[in-house]
Amino acid sequence: MFKLAIIITSLLFVSSCAAATSAKLNSSTPVSIYGVTSLSPKNGSWSVITSTGYQVALGTKVADNGSGVINMSLYQLPEFLSDEEFLSHVIKQRASSPDIGRFELKENTEELASLNGATCVKHRTISQDNNAKIDGNKSAVMQIEYIGYNCIHPFKKSVGVHTEYSLRHFQGKEYPELNKNAEEFFSNIKFKEL
Repeated sequence: MFKLAIIITSLLFVSSCAAATSAKLNSSTPVSIYGVTSLSPKNGSWSVITSTGYQVALGTKVADNGSGVINMSLYQLPEFLSDEEFLSHVIKQRASSPDIGRFELKENTEELASLNGATCVKHRTISQDNNAKIDGNKSAVMQIEYIGYNCIHPFKKSVGVHTEYSLRHFQGKEYPELNKNAEEFFSNIKFKEL
């Protein structure tokens, strides 16, 4: 569920990037959804893909037909008796994305973590996109790296917060700054009363 949402958002951004007319965000512009705020990244030239009270998605182009997407969204959560039960729930939900044949999971880790006062499950995932659309709607095989958190909102336990930073690029191309840029974005997340 969580992974599918960002994959769809990524694909929509990438396929419509050339036609996007969204204004570029200034470095450190506030971005927010109900009960959660952060700052737009300092790196790159980011635009708003979608923005509602429940979800905000930002996108940027990267060299060589690559793209970056940041997603923050809210979702409903059941009550958990322990952090381990929450971890198990997130693992199960992330694994339930439908197999449409386009994406091939290469690596995935999920672990309990804390993010600015919230109990979270942090994930790092690498998938292969076997039908990425690039210049002139040509198909290519590309890699998508995701770093993200699924959190229990500290002010309302029935609300989950999903935030993810992803980068799509050709295999063999390294982006050592991905982890630093993602963690910089996550460090600016603040949870507030709903």
